[in-house]
Formats: sequence, C-alpha cells, structure tokens
Amino acid sequence: MNKIKTIFDRDWEGDRGVIDCWIAPIQEELNSAIATEKLDGTNVRLTVRNGTVVRLEKRINPTKIQKQKGITEPWYKDADEFDPQDKYIWEAARSTDLLNVPDGEWSAEAVGEKIQGNPLNLKGHELFIFSVDRFRDVVIFENVPTNYNDLKEWLPKQKSKFGKDCGIEGIVWHCKNGDMYKIKLKDFKL
Repeated sequence: MNKIKTIFDRDWEGDRGVIDCWIAPIQEELNSAIATEKLDGTNVRLTVRNGTVVRLEKRINPTKIQKQKGITEPWYKDADEFDPQDKYIWEAARSTDLLNVPDGEWSAEAVGEKIQGNPLNLKGHELFIFSVDRFRDVVIFENVPTNYNDLKEWLPKQKSKFGKDCGIEGIVWHCKNGDMYKIKLKDFKL
C-alpha cells in the first residue's frame, strides 16, 4: 500500500508546510481527475464476501526506527474485534451497508464519533469506501482549483459534503490512470 502523495513539495528545512512547487508535472492530470473530499478518520482495508466483512485490517505506519532502516510505506494488520483499540473500527464495519459492494478487498476510511476526535461531527460509526461509486459520488467537488494560491484560499471556505456542520480536511484527486494525489488544509500552515 502506497501513501497518497501531496501535490506540492514541502519546506523540509522549515515548518514542513507545502511550498508553491509541484512534486511533478501533474497539473494537467489533476484537471481531468475526480476531486473528492478527504475524510479525516482511520484507514482500514476490508475483505467483503456476499455483502459481509470477512476480514478487517487497520493501517500501520512505520516507526521512526523502521523509517531509519528504509521502511517508509505503511501496511495493514488484522484488526482484533476483541481488542478495545479496534472496537470502533469494527463497529464502523458492522454498521456499513455492504450489500452492493462487490466481493474483494477495499480500502476505506473508518469515521465516527469515537474515531480521530470525530472532526466530521457524526453520530455512530461507519466505513467510507472511496473506490465504490455510491460512496465516492457523495463527496465529489467540482471546479477545484489546482494551483497553490487558489487552493490556499479555496480550501478553508469549503464545507464537508459528508460531515455535519464542519469544514473539509482536504481534497483527494482520483486520476484516470489510477494515481491519486492529495492536499490538506493543514499543509498550508495558515
């Protein structure tokens, strides 16, 4: 599993906020991509069979020591339904309607009132599967700017299409070739 790349480079010597410099020549790719709200929750992967979760995994990020050894990408580990730390992601999985989700493995975001401080102001818990159209279509943003200054001004003014009376964490662009890129409001160090 690869982390989604931020569209701008960072000030690595300073505050690590983004700077007005693309990570690669991707602006044309972004202009034809689907832009969705980035939801602030916990990344999970679920395996679905006949509308039922048969496996739930949580994302694990490398430790500082692992990063020093060159391990930079996160991976998934089975979530234990009897472990109090995994209680709410399991609750999210059980309360999500998966009847029309095809069999397979799906990355999702677990969100809800006991997950990541509930920045979306939600009741209960659920999974949001971005690669399934009926989920993704709810959080599409049209005419999202893709240049530094316009994004810096535009992001703080946006309201969540999924959360209740809150702003957005950021935007994820889903490109036609399968690549994904992101920007978060906090990347700008406003």
